Order: sequence, then structure tokens, then C-alpha cells
Amino acid sequence: MKKYIGEPVCLDLFGKKELIGTLVDFGSDILVLLSQNDFYYIPLFHIRAIRSLSVEEAGSLSQSNSSMTLSFDEQLSLKEVLQAAAKGIFVKVNVTPSHSIHGYITHVLDNYLVLFSPVYKTIFIPIHHIKFLIPYPEGFLPYGIDITKSAVSATHPHLAAFEDQLAKLQDSFITVNIEEKESVSGLLLGKEAGFIELQTVNGQQVHMNIQHIKTVLPSEYKKEKYRG
Repeated sequence: MKKYIGEPVCLDLFGKKELIGTLVDFGSDILVLLSQNDFYYIPLFHIRAIRSLSVEEAGSLSQSNSSMTLSFDEQLSLKEVLQAAAKGIFVKVNVTPSHSIHGYITHVLDNYLVLFSPVYKTIFIPIHHIKFLIPYPEGFLPYGIDITKSAVSATHPHLAAFEDQLAKLQDSFITVNIEEKESVSGLLLGKEAGFIELQTVNGQQVHMNIQHIKTVLPSEYKKEKYRG
């Protein structure tokens, strides 16, 4: 991997997407690519192949160093990237090559993160589904307003494991895999054997494999317990 540092490369990502740019750095489980003025932090797990660009391909690259890079307390790794981004930096997170969610990371837990989105509010994202992360420049104001205080004040205690956090949402209304074809909304009835059970708007009960859940959007609505 070292031979590619500072070189124009093409990354073949799972999900039928290619990214071209200059390889800036790499760590134990992540690399940094400068592409079209943005720094992409990409987990190695989602990279199928990497190759050098031809002279003709490299000639079309236009790069600058105007975007935001992250500062790390330790060696470059995915966890370090997420924790650095959680220090009040507005980010774009992709859970599919074409699906972006914008917001502030408020918590980095054992196997998932909590993102505060100006559009969706609180979102839970399993870390292994993050295809790449792009930090916005320091001082960037999304929608022209400062929402960092809202992001901090809107956070609540969360359990360390994603599966346990899902169990905590039982009897709540949630949306799974927002803005995707397989998006499902419903009442979370429970969790069992690696699946969650949702009751959808028409009363149908659906079991979803937790390993394939990319995002969870909890609602403030919670089913009231019957009082006899």
C-alpha cells in the first residue's frame, strides 16, 4: 500500500462504484483519498481493488488542499477517524456508495455511532456499514445556521452495543434503512436470534436481519402500555 502514497489511484468499491484521486494516507483498517477537493476516509473492508491511474487518467485530476482533514490522537484507524469527527465537525457519511447522510457524530460506541442530522434528528449507524466519511471544512455552517448546540442537547444515554440499543427501542416506532429501496417503517415488537420484528402500517409483521440494517431512525412515539 505504501507505494501508492501520493500517487493518483482508482479505488474499486463494493457496490459497483469507483473513486479516483490521490492516496494521502492509510492505517490499519482505513485509507484517506483526496478526490475533487474532498478527503474521503474509506474503510479497507469496502475496497475491492486499488490500481494506479494511467498518465491519461491522472491528467484529468484537479485537486486542491482546501477541504477539511482530521487530527488524530493516535495512529490512523477507523475508530480514531470517527472519534476525531465527533469533536463538533459536520460530516457526510455514506452507508451505500450513493446514499449520503449529513450531520454531527455525537457518540462512537462499540459497533455503531449516533449521528445528529438536521433533517432526521437522531440516527443510529452500524460502523461496519460505513462506506466512507467526508468531513466538511472547519467552521462550516449547514443550511447557514449553527446547530452544534442542538446536536449536543438532543443526545441521550445510549447502550454500547447496537443490538442492545435496538432492544431498548422495543415498542417504539422506527424506520430502518432510510431513503433506500428496502426502507421499512413500523412498530418494533422485539429482537430475537439476530433479527428484529416490525409491525408495518398494514399490520404485517416483518423480520429483518440486524446484520443488514444500515441505519435506524427512532421516533419519539412509543406504544403506551395497556392499563386495565
